[in-house]
Amino acid sequence: MKSDLVIVDTHAHFAVKENKSLELSLAAAGTVPDYKKQKGFDDLQYLKKMVGAGGDGFVDENNMLEDYLACMDENQIAMSWVHQLSFEDVYGYEVLSNEKIAEAVRAHPDKLRGFASVNPYKGKEALAELDYAIKTLGMQGFKLNPNDYGGFVLNDRELLYPLYERCSELGVPVSVHTGITPGSIFRMKHNYPILLDDVAVDFPDLTLIVEHMGHPWNDLCYYMVGRHDNMYVTITAVANILIHNNPKVFRMELAKMISVCGSHKILWGSDWTVTPNIAEVLNYMQKVVIPLPMKLMMGVKEIKREDVQNILGRNALRIMK
Repeated sequence: MKSDLVIVDTHAHFAVKENKSLELSLAAAGTVPDYKKQKGFDDLQYLKKMVGAGGDGFVDENNMLEDYLACMDENQIAMSWVHQLSFEDVYGYEVLSNEKIAEAVRAHPDKLRGFASVNPYKGKEALAELDYAIKTLGMQGFKLNPNDYGGFVLNDRELLYPLYERCSELGVPVSVHTGITPGSIFRMKHNYPILLDDVAVDFPDLTLIVEHMGHPWNDLCYYMVGRHDNMYVTITAVANILIHNNPKVFRMELAKMISVCGSHKILWGSDWTVTPNIAEVLNYMQKVVIPLPMKLMMGVKEIKREDVQNILGRNALRIMK
C-alpha cells in the first residue's frame, strides 16, 4: 500500500478465551440452547460464510486480540477502534466487555482506541457506568447497538437522551449501529437510521457515526448524513459483503455516497471478527475506478485518491487521534 495512506479501522472486535471455555462447558453439560441463542449463532456463521470465512460460535481460536493485532500489522492498519459487545441477554455471557477492551488499549495504546457501551435501561446507573468507562477506564468513544439489552429505538428521549447529552459534554463520538442487523432474532425497526436525525438536530455538537451505510435504507442515510455537519457514515461490514459477492454493486454505492455526502463524511470499518476479509476490502479500495459508461450514463465522477485517503483513515484521524 502506498505510503501516503494512513489506514484506520473504525469498527472491530476480538474474542475472549474465557467465553470459549464457557461455550464448551455448556456443550459438555448437554445444555440445549434456546431458539434465540442458536439462531443468533447460526446467523453469525452465515455472515462469516458470506465473506468466505468460517469459525465456530462467537469465540474462534483464530480471532483473539493477538490475531487481530497480527492482522493490523499485515494490512498496515495504523489504528483500530474496538467496540464493546454485550448480548448477554441472548447468549448468557458478555461477548466483549468494556474492561477487556480497556485492558487491550492499555497494552497497545499506540494502536487501539476503545468504544464503551452501557445498558441504557439502568437509568442513572448507566450514566455512572459511562462516566467510569470514559474517565477511569480511558475509553474514547461510546457505542450504541439498538439490538442489545432487549432492544430500543435510537431517538428515545427518556432512555437515550441523557446518554447522548453526557457524551456531548465529555466530547466523545457516538457510534450507532443502524441498518443491517447482526441476526434475524432482532427487530429491523430498531435499526432505522432516520431516527438519528432527531439526535443530530437536538445535539449539534455531538459527533454521530452512522454504521453500516444504514443498509437497506442507504439513500435515506446518505442524504441525512450530508445535511448534518456532526454526522458520518461507515461502510462497515456491508462493504465486506458486497465486495466479496458483488463488487460492481458496491462500486455504484460508493460513488453515490461520495456524490451525495462527500468522501469527507465516510469512514471504513472491518467489523472483524464477523466480516474478516480485510485484505480483500483494502485491496479493492486501493484500485476502485469508475468505468466510462457509468460516468456518462449516471453522471458519476471518478473516485479520486483523496477520496480513498479520506475514507480509509483521514476522516477517522480528524475525529480521534
